[in-house]
Amino acid sequence: MPRLRWISLLLSALTMSTCGRTTSVGPYPGAPVVLISIDTLRADHLPVYGYRGGSTPALDQLSRDALVFDDVYSHAPLTLPSHASLLTGALPLHHGIRDNLGYTLASDTRTLAARFKAAGYATGGAVSAYVLRRQTGIANGFDFFDDAIEVAGRGESLSESQRDGRISVDALADWIDRRESTKLFAFLHLYEPHTPYSPPPAHRLALPYDGEIAYADELVGRLLARIRNRGWLDRAIIAVVSDHGEGLGDHGESEHGILLYREAVHVPWILRLPGGARGGRHVAGGLGLVDVAATILDLAGLDAAGLDGKSVRASVEQQTPVERSVYSESLYPKLHFGWSDLASVIEHKQQYIRGPKPELYDLAADPGERRNLFGTQAATVDALARRLDQMTHGAKPAEPGPISSEARERLKSLGYIGSAGAPASTAGAGLPNPNDQIASFEEFKRGLALEETGRTSEAIDVYRRVLAMNPRMLDAWQSLARALLGGGQTRDAIAAFDKAIAVDPMRPEPHLALARIYALERQPSLALQHAEIGSERDPAQGFEILAELMMDAGKPDEAAAFAQRSLEADRTRYMSEFLLGVIAQERKQCDEAVTRFTRAIELKKVEPHAVVKNLHAGLAFCLARTGHPADAEREFKAELDVIPDSPEAHLGLATLYKTQGRAEEARQALTGLVASTREPTGDTYWTVVQGLSALGDPAGARDWAAKARARFPADPRFR
Repeated sequence: MPRLRWISLLLSALTMSTCGRTTSVGPYPGAPVVLISIDTLRADHLPVYGYRGGSTPALDQLSRDALVFDDVYSHAPLTLPSHASLLTGALPLHHGIRDNLGYTLASDTRTLAARFKAAGYATGGAVSAYVLRRQTGIANGFDFFDDAIEVAGRGESLSESQRDGRISVDALADWIDRRESTKLFAFLHLYEPHTPYSPPPAHRLALPYDGEIAYADELVGRLLARIRNRGWLDRAIIAVVSDHGEGLGDHGESEHGILLYREAVHVPWILRLPGGARGGRHVAGGLGLVDVAATILDLAGLDAAGLDGKSVRASVEQQTPVERSVYSESLYPKLHFGWSDLASVIEHKQQYIRGPKPELYDLAADPGERRNLFGTQAATVDALARRLDQMTHGAKPAEPGPISSEARERLKSLGYIGSAGAPASTAGAGLPNPNDQIASFEEFKRGLALEETGRTSEAIDVYRRVLAMNPRMLDAWQSLARALLGGGQTRDAIAAFDKAIAVDPMRPEPHLALARIYALERQPSLALQHAEIGSERDPAQGFEILAELMMDAGKPDEAAAFAQRSLEADRTRYMSEFLLGVIAQERKQCDEAVTRFTRAIELKKVEPHAVVKNLHAGLAFCLARTGHPADAEREFKAELDVIPDSPEAHLGLATLYKTQGRAEEARQALTGLVASTREPTGDTYWTVVQGLSALGDPAGARDWAAKARARFPADPRFR
């Protein structure tokens, strides 16, 4: 047989023997599994999805050895509901988390972490925003879960509710480095590129949003490098996704949460398999985030039964098309503003949005969703509407639970504003269309921005215009009230808070605000009335205010009882610990007081800029009385670092020095009160005069009395 003929037959035989065979794609039991979620990342702002701007070298490199799924959609344009779907494989209809506020994942929910843990994997997570704090239940199943968001201020600035993703990366990477076995499941959440868009200087691009993405890319590269250094990267299953996109004004919404257009729900999914199997391939076909969970479990060789999602492993292995009907929802407009909710289904590149004005879009021909085809394609509309009805049949949403004022303020600082809308179960018929209201929503946010930059009078004008259009927008009433209060218009502020109460009589924030206002106005009965109502929905803060009111009324027993109830509701209430310390100090129970003050100081570290008068001084007095002079001196000085003109700290430090025979230092500590007070009053000088007398320095007292007479000749105390 001629040689060429023999080679031809051999090749033909080899070809026939491999016909119909596919290269196996897993499973990979025992492989490290790493899931990375980049919050608020639109797929169409990544170069790997065809974007011409931006800079994402780490994700580009990862994609060259990974599968890139082109058409993946979120089930809700909100962080907590979407992550609940990602980590459970269940739709919001079934896991029950319908908003960032008022919902908690049930403790028996089988999250990815719980499933991996049951299979013998170590499970670790690190998150970058308050939205995903462990109290939401999102930490279920994790052995290690770092959600230590560094706080600065009093709940009104963004820095209190998110942290630099670098901290989360390092926390998770350190946990990975402590593992000896590769059998682990690691979850990283990055809050870049969520607002505000303020990328580091090295990543500033024409669009700040793209700059934030560039920084997130750097952070992903940082984690992958740490895994590579362990020698585990090529053995790992790596998935990079996002929870939702960002409006960027495409349909009037600058951020996300209300509308369900493609810019809000189209998310990336990059999946690197061990050894880079099937790397560099793009996979078309509609998928949802629930399919990510199912696929990860399947790739690890674990059971994915009971999930709404389905694994794509077999489709990838056999190179067959993938296509799911993807459900998305937004209850945010209903729960927060009383507007209609929205729901959608995406199937075969068609999106049907159910709302007061139904919409249909051809995502292949019109990815920007500019041409509503609802009135021209009746058959498609009917088919998708039926599919959506099937998906949602019998799934009545639960009402949100009580929401603390602190949680609401922290979420507001992240842009999730609005409250006191319609109940979740209310039918959408007759409620305003969110599309028609989005302009007033954006105008309200403009008012918040004006107020934040000190342009309060302009903000007040904006709030009034917004309320003229949306008189039930409770957050606008509260923002107006706070702005008026800050401008010294107390009567008008009270009227605005009363309007907020008229919208939602049980909403705690306006009641608690009025309780504090009436306390300052010396109307204790009204203050007590509002504090009691507020405590029904926000017991932690409400009982704390009641404790303060009882202290003002000279009723320490009642104050202690309320402070204890506040701590039972929330162990982190440092003001309640402080009040119990003050009560113990007044009762001469210094050991108890030291414990309470110390705990309050430790708890207050999460709000370092908050000022609590006599927090350190109270501890110092008790330390001095229990024979710890060095510690007492340290705490008196700590009080002065925070409140330089504290009479208690100056007098206490002077007394401490006097008992130690440090007479000159005692005199300087006491008289330093005048120098540290910006505008000393007669009371300031009187404290010094009396203090010097009490310290056995009559000459010094006479000298300072003479100084006071020269400055305050009409004050009879210095004659």
